Amino acid sequence: MMTTKSQAKPLVPVGQMVVGTVTPYAARVDAAAIEERGWLYCDGRELSRSDYEDLFRVIGTLHGGGDGSTTFNLPDYRGYFLRGVDAGAGRDPGAATRTAAAPGGMGGDECGSVQGGATAAPRQSFTTSTDGQHTHDVWHIPTNSSLYAIAGSHLSIWNDGNAGTDTAGAHQHTVTDGGDQETRPENAYVAFIIRYRA
Repeated sequence: MMTTKSQAKPLVPVGQMVVGTVTPYAARVDAAAIEERGWLYCDGRELSRSDYEDLFRVIGTLHGGGDGSTTFNLPDYRGYFLRGVDAGAGRDPGAATRTAAAPGGMGGDECGSVQGGATAAPRQSFTTSTDGQHTHDVWHIPTNSSLYAIAGSHLSIWNDGNAGTDTAGAHQHTVTDGGDQETRPENAYVAFIIRYRA
């Protein structure tokens, strides 16, 4: 296959992972061991643009510009859920407000941008029941007609019937703040690694 100077990305032999491929890795990362096999841990560190030329040609400064001239940043996926670039599909309402992962990186609707946590209002509102004006019955309490007053007596009779409390009028109840530290689905930890050479 012929190559031209206009091709921005290095060719990858058939059967090899494409440079820039990110994959989950289900073990503790031994950085030296995986680098020998063509992989780097996605921890956001700066790398030399010349020493890792193939990877730089693919991802450039999408994930951070390094020192601005001789280095660039790896993606830093520690603690992140990964999300597909919206690319104008309209599924991410906050695509335009996404920020760069590191100085010199890409923001907005671009690969490499990041987004903080958020909780949208539910599509179906939470409400409490509104019972309107009402009273509650209290059973077996003495009322004014339970017993005629007798001098020196402090006795009363417990009625078989009930008496109502004062009316509260129409009202609602407030739902107070609560919840957890973040909104998340069930999840499992992996380490993300990136292919840096064929």
